[in-house]
Amino acid sequence: MNPRDAVQFMKSRTGAFLIFLVLCVIGYFIVRGFRPPGSKEPPLEPPAKQTPQVVQSVTKDMTPFRPPREETKPAPPPAAKPEAKPKPLPPLSLFAQPPALPDTRSELSKDYAPFGRLISCQLIITVDSSALDTPIIGLITEDVWHDGRLIVPVGTEVHGTARVDRMRERIASQGQWTLVWQDGKEMRLSGIALDREKEANGEGWAITDGSAGLRGQLLKSDDYAEVKLFVASFLSGAAGAFTERESTLLGSQATATVGNAGLGGIQQVLNTYARQIMDTIEREGFYVRVPAGKQFYLYVTETMDASNASVGGTRIPLTTTAKP
Repeated sequence: MNPRDAVQFMKSRTGAFLIFLVLCVIGYFIVRGFRPPGSKEPPLEPPAKQTPQVVQSVTKDMTPFRPPREETKPAPPPAAKPEAKPKPLPPLSLFAQPPALPDTRSELSKDYAPFGRLISCQLIITVDSSALDTPIIGLITEDVWHDGRLIVPVGTEVHGTARVDRMRERIASQGQWTLVWQDGKEMRLSGIALDREKEANGEGWAITDGSAGLRGQLLKSDDYAEVKLFVASFLSGAAGAFTERESTLLGSQATATVGNAGLGGIQQVLNTYARQIMDTIEREGFYVRVPAGKQFYLYVTETMDASNASVGGTRIPLTTTAKP
């Protein structure tokens, strides 16, 4: 049998079974230790007989050991130390409530007027509402008296700053005002400008008398702004109507043509122009003009003390910059 046939035989079922039997025999001999058949294991020897142990007690005479006692000398008394003085306790820094702040208010002089005085005034310049701060300049037309004393005389100037009230189309002014006496004294105070209006026949006061803000003439900054907005919106809608469209699964869509591209550009430009006109109308579409000679009230929202008026009371020191 050549090696190739032997290999083929080993791969067959018969050869594999034969190899398995050989491995089983080899394993059996390994486990049994290659003992010859018929041999018996030597019998185990019985354990040796143990003799019982006898417990005996042995007594011996022993002398107890007593070590000599050491004589302890009394310790010397400790030296007297100087008594330490107790440290002073730190002061308490806790307060049940914060300390009261000093009252910085100055005492009122005899020449004062209480809160809420209405000072009759008259404009000496025309006031227009705009984005810029517009000054309000007027003259006091009636003396201000209190407790038999003249507080502010006729002819005193009042200076304020105007701002537009778009909700009610008026000139409003609220905050700091400056009073200037004819002799040059100045005093700042807080107040609100109120409208002063009489009936047409001059016998009584109109319903708007005492309302906040100064009523004036409402003027439009561009009379054709609405027309421009209408034309721009109309042309934008017309450009959208002439756009060619086609039906798709997503709905009506503009076709990709040269004509539609031009109409789309025109429509976008007109929409932008219309939006700009609308913003201009909302921002600068109108302005209010209050002519000179208009009567109004200055409602003072603090206590007036004429002793606080001084020459140069509103002077601001100039800051000089050092030259390089």
